[in-house]
Amino acid sequence: MILYKYMPFDAALQVMKNRSIGFSCLEDLNDPFECSAFGFEDQSHSSVTASVVANACKNRFSRKYAVLSMTRQPLNALMWSHYGDSHQGVVVGIDVDIAGLNDQHSNIIPSEFGEVIYCLTKPHKNLPVVSEETLMSIGEDIEFDANMFNLVKRAFLYKSLEWAYEEEVRIVKNISPIPFSYYDGVGKHDKWTKISISGRPLYCFNIPDESIKEIYLGSQVRRNVTRKNSLSQGEFNELIESWSAPERKISICKASLDTWGLAEDAWPK
Repeated sequence: MILYKYMPFDAALQVMKNRSIGFSCLEDLNDPFECSAFGFEDQSHSSVTASVVANACKNRFSRKYAVLSMTRQPLNALMWSHYGDSHQGVVVGIDVDIAGLNDQHSNIIPSEFGEVIYCLTKPHKNLPVVSEETLMSIGEDIEFDANMFNLVKRAFLYKSLEWAYEEEVRIVKNISPIPFSYYDGVGKHDKWTKISISGRPLYCFNIPDESIKEIYLGSQVRRNVTRKNSLSQGEFNELIESWSAPERKISICKASLDTWGLAEDAWPK
């Protein structure tokens, strides 16, 4: 299965150079309501309120795990505007099986189970309040029973209906073993490279070159990159050609003449 990641051109340069894809912590995503759909039951007989437990869970989920947001559709004009640098960026199509993003042993949420659930209202208060033992296990090797599955699903996969246009699929990984704290330290560890962008950590996960199957160039990317980087058309073409590989499709997007959607042409055009 191929899933797609929208990004600015400079980010695509790093993806193609390093063969890695960036995971972010929940608190660094662009929705302030992330990890707020637990819907714990009210416990009138307990001194620990549902709100306290929800905040504790959010704090642990936010720092112990990182999220890769992908989508099923590479020609979504609104996604290009919001995440593809106003059609000046790139969409990279990744075979999630080859990249190890669908492996149930190395991903807390593999791509197969990562489809985001869009809803008009948050879940009702029907999730049992977690025990202290369960709370402290967040960030460790989670053993999935029904309650833990619901907890993880509500932490990462519920979003407001307004976001449905994204058709998002998430992959979630445990970053607890990486020996760099959220605020301090950058460097390499196993398959990870932690970098900092505008003061926020980005956890870049190595993927095989052959997992990158498709590349879509935004309709405005050539003009923007040549102007911004003082490249000639020939130099830009050479850069894109350097991304070529067997069984990898490179396309350039254009506005459709017949619909409000996007179409694609094979590179070079």
